[in-house]
Amino acid sequence: MSEAPSNKHKSPYAVEARGVTQSFDGKRKVLSNVSFKVKHGEILIIMGGSGCGKSTLLKVLIGLLKPTEGEVFIDGTEITKLNDRELSSVRKRFGMLFQYSALFNSLTLGENVALPILESSDVSPSIAELMARLKLEMVGMNGFEHLKPAEISGGMKKRVGMARGLALDPDLLFCDEPTSGLDPVTTATIDKLTLDLTRMLGISAVVVTHDMTSAFRIGTQMIYLSDGKVLVSGTPEEVKQNPNPNLQQFINGHADGPIPFKLSKDDWLNSLKKQT
Repeated sequence: MSEAPSNKHKSPYAVEARGVTQSFDGKRKVLSNVSFKVKHGEILIIMGGSGCGKSTLLKVLIGLLKPTEGEVFIDGTEITKLNDRELSSVRKRFGMLFQYSALFNSLTLGENVALPILESSDVSPSIAELMARLKLEMVGMNGFEHLKPAEISGGMKKRVGMARGLALDPDLLFCDEPTSGLDPVTTATIDKLTLDLTRMLGISAVVVTHDMTSAFRIGTQMIYLSDGKVLVSGTPEEVKQNPNPNLQQFINGHADGPIPFKLSKDDWLNSLKKQT
């Protein structure tokens, strides 16, 4: 359930995309006129098959890519025309949970979480350490701050990645495949953690995922991308009831349907790497 924006927000929307189009080499169009709005307190699910443009859209939303056309607003601030220093200031308002957690193996878990605090503020290392321990406690990882990433499980790494994403007390959290590679019980735990934290902290979230069970468990709004376009959008119930055959094949995981089987070069290379 979305919450009314407090006085600290400049806009009723945590994130807004207006006509976002992304082309590469002036020819290959990956995103085409993508528009949506995320109210404060909502969890938006971005879903779609491999190669549909999800990852590109996420990069545009967090400012790693400037769209060929269109605009992106973070709490009312249009980010696509900002310089690096201005964009860095806006990025302090949101956290990021990466698909593979992206923890630094040479650092302890506490040091991983403290890193963005030290880089973005003038607090002393001892204060940053205390803040990191508090964030780890929020995700159920208290007492693990002295361990290295290699010493914990994949699900625990996701928790630490979320703690790091929350290190600067953001109003918005971006998550890239937060339950990828996890077993069903751990997935449910991560989903519950996402729901509990967004509700407790009053933050919004944008979640890119292939996991339909997870998507319908945590989402309040959804968009389904196909060939770089928003094919369907709405609440989880509206999406479930939408008769579009592409969407229904995707959310039900059927092999037969209008979506053809396609193996991209990247998919093939990733598959090859896992086998070697």
